[in-house]
Amino acid sequence: MLGRMIPLAPPTTLPQTRCRGLSLVEMLVAMGIAATLLTLGVPSLSRLRADWTVRGAAAQILAGLQLARRTALTMGQSVTLCPTIDGRRCGFPSRDWMLFANVDGGSDSRREAGEAVLRQWRLDPAVNVSGTRGYAAFQPQTSAAATLTFVFCHSSQPQAGRGLVVSQTGRPRISPDRPSTCGDRTDP
Repeated sequence: MLGRMIPLAPPTTLPQTRCRGLSLVEMLVAMGIAATLLTLGVPSLSRLRADWTVRGAAAQILAGLQLARRTALTMGQSVTLCPTIDGRRCGFPSRDWMLFANVDGGSDSRREAGEAVLRQWRLDPAVNVSGTRGYAAFQPQTSAAATLTFVFCHSSQPQAGRGLVVSQTGRPRISPDRPSTCGDRTDP
């Protein structure tokens, strides 16, 4: 039994399939199509990102205005929200914003000694803000406010803009229209 060989079954033949990759021409065509699609998609992605940046900045200021109004009514004293360069004076241009409580007889457009800073924050550097006045002051009465508009523009995408309006009753809202003051140019 030892020397006896057992015949094996004949090998089955598998179908011959040819493994093939992409030719150089096919690869170049695919890369060209991908580059074209990418070139078309990047500008709209940049506009979308700029629009969300401006929306975020406007939402931050809207929340600050609502807080200022609510705080003035709760504390029974004037409260100001404004952009500030030095933490004392209100005015444009500035990325830093502050919310502070005014003492009786104090200036709405300047934080004076003894006036508490309630909140501070910084907007995205790509967002430029301007307005009809450099501060929003809220009095402790619901009908004691002045109308005000803040305009938010993106520095490299002028079509990404928002307006924020404060009514005479002190209610802030975001304007549905793009402000015309953002223009159709890009800032250097």
